[in-house]
Amino acid sequence: MRGEDRPRARDSAEDAAGPPGSLRLFVAFALSDEVRTAMRRRLARLRSLLPQARWVDPDNAHLTLAFLGHHPEDRVAPLAAALRDVFWRYPAMPLRLHGGGTFPQGRPARVAWVGVRGPAELLPLQHDVADAAASVLEWEPEKRPFHPHVTLTRCNPSWQRAQAERFHSEVQGSWGEEFLVEEGVLYRSRLSPRGAQYQALERFPLRAPEPA
Repeated sequence: MRGEDRPRARDSAEDAAGPPGSLRLFVAFALSDEVRTAMRRRLARLRSLLPQARWVDPDNAHLTLAFLGHHPEDRVAPLAAALRDVFWRYPAMPLRLHGGGTFPQGRPARVAWVGVRGPAELLPLQHDVADAAASVLEWEPEKRPFHPHVTLTRCNPSWQRAQAERFHSEVQGSWGEEFLVEEGVLYRSRLSPRGAQYQALERFPLRAPEPA
């Protein structure tokens, strides 16, 4: 299934406040260096055409599979064990950034994003990641369908229709070459006035792809 539709409103930039001693966690795929380079070029043009916004740093860009919110540090080990089993069941998979849009549809835009195309295995992998997390955390998965995307900016103030349409016209087509993801990552997110800082806590290899 291809993922270029409306993304879920909630991702790793939300749920800022948490209880003392908790870690703010999410599971994601990192992007390749080549894709980050292509993203820098596209973002430079978008910055010149659209209102001032806090655009993502390509070094921090990622495809979120599950935003988990705040949890006690002692839940990291059982969470990692559950996620390791899930990722190993799936082969490394090719992904491509392609197209994009804004959220919410039909109203002033608050989030702008680029879509992610991937193989059929991407959606069941995301579902299994969410189920594994729910099995060891006090956390409930999103009920809305998963639409793979990478958040590019949060529009503050919101973009009006003409600005959103300009964004749509500029982000069509592919953003760089297809790239192979070979591991999932459990990240810790720390918020600061300069934006979110991400720390990789655990990495989970996918199986090598079957030979053709």
